[in-house]
Amino acid sequence: MANIPVKWVQSSMRGAPIINGVAGSLIGALRTFLITGFAPTAAVSATALDGIATIMLPSGQSFEEHAVVLIAGATIPEFNGEARVLSAASDRITVATSAANGPLAGSITVRYAPVGGWEEVFSKTNVSVFRSTNPAGSRFFLRVDDTGAAVARVVAYESMSDVDTGSNPFPAAAQASGGGYWHKSGAASAIAVRWRMFADTRMLYVALASGSYQNDVFTAAPLRGFGDPIARSQSGDVWSALISVAPAGNTSNSGMLESAVLSAGVSGIFCARSITGLGGSVQCNPKAYTGGAGEISGGSTYLGAGPSDVDGEIKLSSLFVVEARTGAGPRADVPGVQFVPQSGVFAQIQDGTIIAGSGPFAGMRLMAVATGTNQGTTPVGIYFVNITGPWRAS
Repeated sequence: MANIPVKWVQSSMRGAPIINGVAGSLIGALRTFLITGFAPTAAVSATALDGIATIMLPSGQSFEEHAVVLIAGATIPEFNGEARVLSAASDRITVATSAANGPLAGSITVRYAPVGGWEEVFSKTNVSVFRSTNPAGSRFFLRVDDTGAAVARVVAYESMSDVDTGSNPFPAAAQASGGGYWHKSGAASAIAVRWRMFADTRMLYVALASGSYQNDVFTAAPLRGFGDPIARSQSGDVWSALISVAPAGNTSNSGMLESAVLSAGVSGIFCARSITGLGGSVQCNPKAYTGGAGEISGGSTYLGAGPSDVDGEIKLSSLFVVEARTGAGPRADVPGVQFVPQSGVFAQIQDGTIIAGSGPFAGMRLMAVATGTNQGTTPVGIYFVNITGPWRAS
């Protein structure tokens, strides 16, 4: 089976790691998602019929529909590898296969697949450094200091020689001394929070509902991220590599993408360098190609209420990042994420809903993620993440 470029996981999956207000919990989840995978189980049996394989599992050991699993141990080599779950029940899943009709022999195991194409370069207790191994990317470094309880400190570097030593950080010390913040929980608490992660081999997104330790209402999850956007410069732009952080240690819900436009001085997005390639970290703003300044995903009125009373559609808009300076144009597109330039969508679509795409998203699935205002944990809108992919041409 071929590798599948986009992976996603969430806290409700069987065996998913717990993220809470405890040191180390975020790093554990990142390592599991990017590198190892999780929730392995031994198949009871597997049978192929007309391009579909049914894998029988011990009761309660199943996997979520649309997720990507890693299959190993089959005696037929083409059955081993990554596969997307087409359907799921408590004791079985189905996946597409090129294997001939009939039983599939072997000691078959199944687990949620890791993203792959990432490595943990350096580590010490509750501090880790991750980077992409994709040779087409910037291959810059993400340092995650998870020694705190409720928050992790994160910073990217162009190069690193050990877990504590790097050059050309973004954000720079003058922009966010000690790095930015990813809020795991609203308190130093062992109570688990709701979370989701999405990635390909060049971009990682983390959606942490830090207020959900209190109740099931505070589920707004700003989308943080690190990696390579899709550069718009025809000559390439490795310096557009970005990190999305909260620039202050409060529990603000201001994140990368729930606000379509954040004014200069507020945005928590930092690119490695300016478009000139000179100097160091520059602050950038996220914007939508459709919509107005300061609008919130799902709360915009630019294209009316959603779904549209004219054609019944939920309208989506791609996003881009732009340097926080006068006259700057779109520098790079944000892969895999869609802004909703309509109001009232959160009342129509629940957090976690997976919808079938149409038009340019035909054949793809999009997941709705709850988001709030810049300072709130109660959701007021949604953004969509493409969980099928691919997010980029290469």
